[in-house]
Amino acid sequence: MSRPAGAATIALALLAGACGAPEYGELPARCADGRCPEGFACIHGVCAAPGTAVPITVARVHYLRGLDLKLIPQSSGVLVTWQTYAYSPGGEAFVGARVTPDGAVSPTMGLVTSFVANEGTVEPYYDVLALSDQDLLLSVSASPLPGDASPSARLLTYRVRLPPKGQEAAGPRFEAAWSGEARLETVGYGAVSRPKLLARGDRVELGYVRSRTDTSGAAPKIVGELAVFPLDLDGARRGEPAIYPARDGLTVAVGVLSAFARGGAAWWVLDDVRPSALLLPDAGDAGVVPLERLAVAIDAGPSSLFYVDPSARTGDKLPTDPVSGDAWLRRVDASPAQGGAAWSFDDAALGGLPTVRDAPRPAWIARGQGNDGDRPALLVTPGADVDAPALSVYTVDPAGGGAALATRIERLSSAPVGAIEAAVVGGKLYVAWLDVAEDASMIRMAVVPEP
Repeated sequence: MSRPAGAATIALALLAGACGAPEYGELPARCADGRCPEGFACIHGVCAAPGTAVPITVARVHYLRGLDLKLIPQSSGVLVTWQTYAYSPGGEAFVGARVTPDGAVSPTMGLVTSFVANEGTVEPYYDVLALSDQDLLLSVSASPLPGDASPSARLLTYRVRLPPKGQEAAGPRFEAAWSGEARLETVGYGAVSRPKLLARGDRVELGYVRSRTDTSGAAPKIVGELAVFPLDLDGARRGEPAIYPARDGLTVAVGVLSAFARGGAAWWVLDDVRPSALLLPDAGDAGVVPLERLAVAIDAGPSSLFYVDPSARTGDKLPTDPVSGDAWLRRVDASPAQGGAAWSFDDAALGGLPTVRDAPRPAWIARGQGNDGDRPALLVTPGADVDAPALSVYTVDPAGGGAALATRIERLSSAPVGAIEAAVVGGKLYVAWLDVAEDASMIRMAVVPEP
């Protein structure tokens, strides 16, 4: 077979696709049967010049939000998870697929397919925690169903058993880990929190922010409280949740964005616009500290929290607008306070970072101790523009900031990036991202050597 004139240019143009989405079209771009014109190789389903770094397409999904994309490291490869909605063509489900070190994508697996959601809402929200390569916990929060007399939000946890690698087509087994849904107080329409699962050694904790009207003072006020449910490793509830004051004057839904367990303490980070962090020691009183606006928490120690203060938004300062200027690596140090408060907090800048957006939130991989001390962390971001043609991977000094460009991952798409997730497994860096288009979004991935 002879090479068509301009075939390389045509293939790359088709990769960009209409409206920025990667639509591959006919040959010479697509090679589902593995065959390509002379001089081309079939790379992740696309005919391209040998050696071209073609992103992997994990799934094409309707109505996917960035917060639905999650990446779970396994002993070899990763598990990518997302959800489909009650109003989508496939109906409500939480699904996933494994990606191997060579970039092969398994059949899509239905992790939980029985949860019933309200078609008129933007939920559910979910989180997933891996206990092993085959055992997961999956927690779901959502608004009440139509006809429900209670306005309280719904919360439920499932246990999921994945099939062995290579047998994904057989499908997982799942069951509810609780005898029934928990109902959480909610003030206002749609004030449903994002749940967060946190491994704590011999147990698991599930965080959720409930809102209620406090009538104990001279005038009623809305308050937010972090409810932390104690769970067994199989997801079963150990008892009633512990409740901690989290936010006064709550007017919108606040979710649990991230959580870190370090030694005998846990850090719970709430909200993505006006974030705050709760330090919850196993013994002693809790402490609450506000973070810089739009901050992204990335790591923690027993008495320290690290976060990225992102570059400033420009234009109308919308999440999709460009950003400008340096970002900063910051650390919050907690120490016992004198007087009434349990803790005092010192928030200080450690050093500068390159341009980093808050939306999509950057991916951060802390790599801990190496032969020469702390290894550089990895930071993945599109930089200034939400539709940047490549994702930049930086190595970062975790103690003082300062970053060096390690590699760039070409997206071969002009679609906006809706989310970024990353993990290191077995010397490979797995980067997953969401290309957002009007009709459907694409979950895509690159697997490259660990920098």
